[in-house]
Amino acid sequence: MTHLLKSLLNRNLLALAAIAAALTPQALKAQCPFLNATLHGTYMVSGTGTIVGLGPIAAVGKTTYDGKGNLTDTYTGSVNGTIYRGVTLTGTYTVNPDCTGSLSESDGSHYDFVVTPDGSRKMWIGTDAGVVVSGTEVRLRH
Repeated sequence: MTHLLKSLLNRNLLALAAIAAALTPQALKAQCPFLNATLHGTYMVSGTGTIVGLGPIAAVGKTTYDGKGNLTDTYTGSVNGTIYRGVTLTGTYTVNPDCTGSLSESDGSHYDFVVTPDGSRKMWIGTDAGVVVSGTEVRLRH
């Protein structure tokens, strides 16, 4: 019985190794070959979180990406219950071949993100100390 189990296990491991070897070249291909051009057009954005020591924050608005690494945000935000309308920021971003990226805005805030290969959706998280914020973006138009 032990010999039969070892034989089956070896056969299954061999099959798994063959499948992994066949898929490896596909996995190594760039998912976002257009890099910064993956993000282009206007996106609706929303995010929520907390600024440690200040309180909860939330924002909704739109972000426009030029496909060349530059962006403009316009949004309404709530910081611990105080409303800020018409806030506009500019910034720069980088999309990596694996569809991850980073973004810096003119107010000094920084984010990491993941974008879909077609650039239609993006999920992000703030990376500054003391800020716990995340959100999503969906492209409205090119």
